[in-house]
Amino acid sequence: MKKISTTLLALLISTPVLALDINVNVSQISSDKGGLVVQVYDSEDTWLSDDTVLSKRYELQPGDSAKTVIIPIELEAGNYALSVYHDENDNKKLDANFIGIPKEPVGLSNDHRPKFGPPKYRKAEIEVSEGTVIEIKMD
Repeated sequence: MKKISTTLLALLISTPVLALDINVNVSQISSDKGGLVVQVYDSEDTWLSDDTVLSKRYELQPGDSAKTVIIPIELEAGNYALSVYHDENDNKKLDANFIGIPKEPVGLSNDHRPKFGPPKYRKAEIEVSEGTVIEIKMD
């Protein structure tokens, strides 16, 4: 019996976790210049830092500002918060003023738009499962 449970445990531990195909639909894009950067976080401790679960860049094409851009990503099922920024000047970073307020358009999952202070992870957090589509409006 002990041998069977050890074998079963080994199989469960070695079973790969399947990534889900998720679409991030980004709308209200201000221009076709530069690119959109999707950043995915899985904790308050790493929220809006360089320590992301996933970071993906989409190069904008002529006409993209007039439509919703769909950016496919792969994630395991779970809870995440996403941020998207529009790197309009194509310098590969989010430009901010001297107190850290973004100078380029940004959007957050769960349509979180803070009134005062920095965005909160818990307010942007969403549950990702099979078939999840994440809608983000740029601001």
